[in-house]
Amino acid sequence: MRNLSIVVFILALLNTLESLSIDLYLPAFPSMEQIFQTDIGHIQISISVFFAGFAFGQLLWGPLSDRTGRKPMLYCGLLLFIVGAAAIFFTENIYVLWAMRFLQAFGGSAGIVIGRAIVIDLYDKKRSVAIFSQQSQISGIAPIIAPLLGSVFLKFWGWNSSFAFLGILGLITFFMVYKYVPETNSRASLPDTSEDEKRLKDHLRMIISNKEFISSTMIGSIAFASLIIYISNAPFLFMELHGFSSGTFSLIFGFNSLALITAAYLTPKLIKRISDIKLLLAATLLLLAACGLHILISATDLSVVLEIIMLYLSLLAIGILFPITSAHALSPFKEGRGTAAAVMGFMQLMVTFVLSGIAGLLEADSIMPMVMIRASIAVIAVWFAYHSFKSKQPSTESLGEESPQEAV
Repeated sequence: MRNLSIVVFILALLNTLESLSIDLYLPAFPSMEQIFQTDIGHIQISISVFFAGFAFGQLLWGPLSDRTGRKPMLYCGLLLFIVGAAAIFFTENIYVLWAMRFLQAFGGSAGIVIGRAIVIDLYDKKRSVAIFSQQSQISGIAPIIAPLLGSVFLKFWGWNSSFAFLGILGLITFFMVYKYVPETNSRASLPDTSEDEKRLKDHLRMIISNKEFISSTMIGSIAFASLIIYISNAPFLFMELHGFSSGTFSLIFGFNSLALITAAYLTPKLIKRISDIKLLLAATLLLLAACGLHILISATDLSVVLEIIMLYLSLLAIGILFPITSAHALSPFKEGRGTAAAVMGFMQLMVTFVLSGIAGLLEADSIMPMVMIRASIAVIAVWFAYHSFKSKQPSTESLGEESPQEAV
């Protein structure tokens, strides 16, 4: 049991690498403008490139981990992450920065997609929700401390010290994976190109045709998109519209981020009292209610305190949805779980790209585009959750039981 606890911690650390890679160097943007002799827009592209690398990397690592094993692919991904971070530390060329951010994300995505597959390899659906929640509690700390930690690095060691830290953390994680993480894919086999291609096609066909996978992935994608849209617009909302200082903004941002940790703590306790599918529906309804009330509060300029409360409640709902949708999307599959995790992650990022892009196009001297889009996509999440709830009613609602149709 102790060793499995260490594994859960390591998998959470792999998730944390993603958050730290996005948030840690944000305070250094003004300094990077001068170092790279460019404008802030070109520095911001490094974030977009990172998401692109993360999206496409998952399509590779998942299927490869099904074929050759989880650990070899984790090694490869972490090595690419470390190389990317080290190269960024030494560069002052904007194009090299973009390329290495893509490489860093491409490698780092292995930890996310393979980590999800390992959890499903080790645990049943009910236990998986609890494990994903535990991981969220650990990795949820990153968005709170990353900007503060990045500011300290910038002040004492310069802009590139954040990437030195990421490289060292990646190296530590590599050795922890080597020592403690077991190989959980008992079906891994020697390469056989023709068989592998057929197996991959079979897996993809099985995954795409599974209604539970599609429904859960769409709800999870909407939750992730809602989170990213909030993060992207939070500085504008609190510092420009409401005039808070950067210090006050950090406190508000940190307070709202605590909702994700609170949700991760509450979810395993809630599913002992009500079924997972009821909790899924309740969380989407909470997300819709919070986003809908945020529209009213913003339109009437009612109270910034009420805005903060609505954002907190929406993030609480999102935090509940993450572990449940991950477990529901992946647990139906006895084979091809790495591929399923890859497809799920890719869909999440693609949905986020599209919706955050729309939010960017509608950007104005108002927060209304953000709150309208978040409320609109929450309606879609409720629709998927309601149909999932209806489909479960004739059969068991217990997390620990699966119908024959679910056990593909």
